[in-house]
Amino acid sequence: MLGTLLFTTAGTNDIGRELTALLILALAIPLIILGLVGWGTGYLRADSTRLGAALTVPPVLAVAYIGLSIAGIDFSPVGRLLLIIPTSGMALVVGYDLWTDNTIANDR
Repeated sequence: MLGTLLFTTAGTNDIGRELTALLILALAIPLIILGLVGWGTGYLRADSTRLGAALTVPPVLAVAYIGLSIAGIDFSPVGRLLLIIPTSGMALVVGYDLWTDNTIANDR
């Protein structure tokens, strides 16, 4: 979030702020992806396959998409939905899981 804020508020001649933002984003994105994959793997090992798959698949697809884009394979806007739909599904599954766990806790 800090990297995005710095990058979007940088002026046209503010190269230091842009480089700092890119450095922060370059460090944050791999940590977020590794964290989500590790978190999802933990749920997969604990036999919570729906939540584990929801946390593991979208980051893996994002890395595959970025890798293919760097390799020169161009995706149409419709093809980019393959990245957006699993990420939205991840948010829905995690939200549903949090909601059902909260409902069970309130019933006790």
